[in-house]
Amino acid sequence: MASEKSILKLKGQLDGRSFYKNSEGYYVRAKGGIERDRIMNDKNFERKRENMSEFANINKAGKLVRDSIGVFMNRARDMRTGSRMVSLISKVKNLDETSARGERTFALGLSQPGAKTLLEGFEFNKAAHLSAILKTAFVLDTSAGSVTLTQFNPREHLIAPQGATHVTLGFACVGMNAEVTESETKYAEREVIPLTAEVADIALTLPALQALADVQLYYVLIEFLQEISGTLYPLRSGSFNALQLVKVV
Repeated sequence: MASEKSILKLKGQLDGRSFYKNSEGYYVRAKGGIERDRIMNDKNFERKRENMSEFANINKAGKLVRDSIGVFMNRARDMRTGSRMVSLISKVKNLDETSARGERTFALGLSQPGAKTLLEGFEFNKAAHLSAILKTAFVLDTSAGSVTLTQFNPREHLIAPQGATHVTLGFACVGMNAEVTESETKYAEREVIPLTAEVADIALTLPALQALADVQLYYVLIEFLQEISGTLYPLRSGSFNALQLVKVV
């Protein structure tokens, strides 16, 4: 794959080459490759078929995880959140030591010791890590389905971007079945807090515990807003917001 440096910015196909644009600029690649029928049947491509099978599994798992927290993810993510998550899910899949090559799955990998801790700490927005924005500890109680911040002081405990006037703290739990084919999400979100608010205890509690409880993923969201003429607006499409997968049980 080559990048295009000329003043002509092309898109589409020309003379066996595909011209396209992504977030990093204009690129061109030659059309080619091996026929699908050969890949799917030739014994020389057995390893490739195994990789394709496992890749399909982690892509499906990645989509389920992203979709299950979509309400929060739409407010805090970067351009490579999906690919970074698939890479992490692949590492978990590799922990599946009971299945043959080509049959390893994210679900079986997740059941192995240490697998869940691999997922913990995943940042949906690489430009805004939770620990870089929230400068105070919070207590997560998975049995009660709550997260608590004691004596929360927005002025001292948040690194707010320029122009922000308010913040929203969000908490969510996604329950999944053991096969990681179904999910159920519960959200708890506090009303908008002015960055000039007085010190107060903050407690976010889920409206109910999960019915799907084989795997539970807990998330914390921080979203900054700006008030103009009495109306609150998001800042730069959420580029300053943080969303972290804080715990997996």
